[in-house]
Amino acid sequence: MLHLHPSLASADPLTLGETLSSLARLKISTLHIDIEDTSFISNITFGMKTINAIAQATQHPLSFHLMLANPRPWLAWIAPLNPAWIFLHVEALANPSEDLDAIRQTGAKAGLAFNPATPVAHYRYLNQQPDGLLIMTSEPDGKGQRFIPAVIDKVAEAARLFPQTEIWVDGGVDLSVAPALIHAGAHHLVLGRAIFGHSDITHALRQFKE
Repeated sequence: MLHLHPSLASADPLTLGETLSSLARLKISTLHIDIEDTSFISNITFGMKTINAIAQATQHPLSFHLMLANPRPWLAWIAPLNPAWIFLHVEALANPSEDLDAIRQTGAKAGLAFNPATPVAHYRYLNQQPDGLLIMTSEPDGKGQRFIPAVIDKVAEAARLFPQTEIWVDGGVDLSVAPALIHAGAHHLVLGRAIFGHSDITHALRQFKE
């Protein structure tokens, strides 16, 4: 089963309320929220005031991608929002096993995120502990966040090494690369400009489902 996750970081911040109203009618798996504060990559997205407002304005489950050098404090702040998924970047974690346990204490499914250059095989010792692996398919703060074709092999490797784990892909994903990612073993597509770059979000999502 394929899961689609619109990434609100790619939506127009001036019309975020209208965007949430448009998405309310659509069947999606989660609303995806990237949290960035310049500590891990040089960008700022959402603070807790905005995140709380989003949570109150939607009935969709929320997935969180914490692109932070120190993500632990955010777990307690996010927990009251009943998150469906939380991903932390392995590059920022000294003890991933403990961090996965901390995520689960929020009630969310626990995931690890990987930048394109970070080997997945180094984390095979975690066995079935992660519920999900999120493979960045573009540089997380790269110019234009262009899709990196070579990462398709990494997606396949993640699916092979973690057969019981749900594989997510995030970064430059569009209709031209989605079939190859799904064939490689991706179960979840995080979609940014591929849908929010279109005037008709419903039509854009329908194309991915088809």
